[in-house]
Amino acid sequence: MLSVSEPIARRTTVRLGDHTTNELDERLRTEEPIAVLPTGSCEQHGPHLPLDTDTFLAESVAYETCRQTGDVLLPAVAIGYNEKELAFAGTVSVPAIPFFEGVVGIGRSLARSGWRRMVVVNGHGWNNDLVRAATHVLNEIDGFTVACCSYWTLCHPEIRALRESPTPGGMAHGCEFETSLMMHLRPGSVRMHAIVDEIKPSGIRHLHHDLLEKSPMFMPEPFGNLSTTGVIGSPSLATADKGRVWFQAAVGRLSEFLRDFRAKAPGPCGR
Repeated sequence: MLSVSEPIARRTTVRLGDHTTNELDERLRTEEPIAVLPTGSCEQHGPHLPLDTDTFLAESVAYETCRQTGDVLLPAVAIGYNEKELAFAGTVSVPAIPFFEGVVGIGRSLARSGWRRMVVVNGHGWNNDLVRAATHVLNEIDGFTVACCSYWTLCHPEIRALRESPTPGGMAHGCEFETSLMMHLRPGSVRMHAIVDEIKPSGIRHLHHDLLEKSPMFMPEPFGNLSTTGVIGSPSLATADKGRVWFQAAVGRLSEFLRDFRAKAPGPCGR
């Protein structure tokens, strides 16, 4: 099993904001670190998880990875595309096109200021397609190469091995997966007394919502149609031990990717 306990490649400053401009200029000239951008959301996660869950989890995976690989963590994009959940208090959204343009703008600014590589680590489902589209656009910049992922895709084998929630629909939002990660990384933020399970069938054939088992049809819906509590899944099955395994797997694979990305993707896609 992958582990975050392997030797750290460099003991250096991780967060972009902790550098001075001279320090960063030196690193860009001598190390060519990868810029790692977490994207998340400020949104409801049922009655038991905090509003910053998506951003916190993406940033945690990205931070620990950069700590291992010696790459640089950018400030997280903490408000994502979330037009479907605004009926739930605390949810904040950037509409689709401005969010897409924001990610593209960040990438373009990095390319203009001397970076050659960027990786986006997304933590919010509704951001996923917009981040992928932005990655396409940014790879059109000569001399700049970008990759992206939603962090949970990095640990699918471990999720399948430990998952106890029903398939499909038992692991989608505020669920066994996210709750387990929060119990491992920030247990004091989980309101254990408020955990509720909710799996509501869509009523439309070939359409469901699940982290691993994607339905053949895709149709964005107001979240109130999908859940009354804000939960889609079975958070009652979450454990900190599951969260530890899933977190370590995601960090391990992202670390492997960044090392290969630095060595084997020095130029723009297609060259």
